Amino acid sequence: MHFDRTMREHAHALVDRLFDHVENIESRPVVDWKSAPELRDLIRDTSDPVKALLDHSIQLHHPSYMGHQVCPPFPSAILGDLIISTLNQSTAVWEMSPVGTVIEQEMVRWLATLAGYPAESLGTAVSGGSAANLTGLLAARARWRARGGDGGAVILASADTHYSVARAASIMGVEHVVKIETDHRHQMNLEALERALRDHGASVLAVVATSGSTATGAFDDLLRARELAKDTWLHVDAAHGASVLLSERLKHLVRGLDQADSFSWDPHKMLWMPLSLGAILVRDGQWLRRAFEADAPYLFHAEREPDNIGAVTIQCSKRADAIKLWLTLKLFGTEPFRDALEKVSDITRYLHDRVVESSDFEAMHEPQFNIYCFRYRGSDDENLALREKLIRSGDAWITSTVLKGRRVLRVTMINPRTEKRHVDEMLASLRRLAR
Repeated sequence: MHFDRTMREHAHALVDRLFDHVENIESRPVVDWKSAPELRDLIRDTSDPVKALLDHSIQLHHPSYMGHQVCPPFPSAILGDLIISTLNQSTAVWEMSPVGTVIEQEMVRWLATLAGYPAESLGTAVSGGSAANLTGLLAARARWRARGGDGGAVILASADTHYSVARAASIMGVEHVVKIETDHRHQMNLEALERALRDHGASVLAVVATSGSTATGAFDDLLRARELAKDTWLHVDAAHGASVLLSERLKHLVRGLDQADSFSWDPHKMLWMPLSLGAILVRDGQWLRRAFEADAPYLFHAEREPDNIGAVTIQCSKRADAIKLWLTLKLFGTEPFRDALEKVSDITRYLHDRVVESSDFEAMHEPQFNIYCFRYRGSDDENLALREKLIRSGDAWITSTVLKGRRVLRVTMINPRTEKRHVDEMLASLRRLAR
């Protein structure tokens, strides 16, 4: 197989099919629902593998997709992915990807500067929020141990914290993750946090706050959390929410992020990058380096230590994913990000207003950004069944979760092409299916 005329023709034809697919996306259902056995038979027998993929994927580019925190990527970033795959650079070691490594460092510095971090901060691109949260907590442990911490460590985290924090604790051998209750806004209850800090004292390895929780999109009060944590490491899971820094109208949601010791950020969520591109930022970079100290002279040459990203990350094989963010910024600047962030926030508010004024739906909270939970006025079983009917219909895609013991319908407005009419159509479909 070669880069020859035949393969060039395949590539051009594929690009045309992909653009046609997205441009005509509203002519399709959001998903052509089939069971796993049906799909297995289909992919085994297909004579057109591209058509099988296009027809039977969940259509994230469809304006009625309002489901999980997986975005319809910007086209410039998709093209960036093509470049990344073609060049196939590994950025863990500078000499294996000189320009890719420098681009990642530039993008990490750009993210850190947006957050207000100082020059001595350090970070790296990672696969996503789970790896970022683990990395931040490893840096926290490095400092905790340097200050005499030994055994019996405790992590304090909101009850709505992403499961990756508990998983990171398990990987690290930390047996105690204390869940801090949330208040009526689904933010970490600060009085409960204060009590937990007092109860556990020097055993607290880190406090984990959240900016954009998975369940409701809630943003914890970071300034107050920093004040209460005092000298204890404060890590913020801002995988979903940190991107609001690019909007003057929304960035107040993460006020105080610059005071956190570390935070996660997923450009593959609210900066509309293809999977995967996450990042971890650490305010005092020495603790990130100390968390990953390793002796590997066959890779990490002392004279190039500052440029070897592999010295501050779990990964050794490391895709140059930062290139797609860099390319988008170079071509179009930050305006597309700002416009998209504000658009999805506004359309989420529109849904909330429609729910509040209705008689058959119930608002579960007021949205702060682009995640929102509401209920059909019926039983838990009815709400669960209603969501299943909706996604199988292909009319729209939403999710479901349990919020303070109640089954709810949940949306993530993540497609900038979603308009008010798509929200109205989704609610109309739910009403029709509930009869």
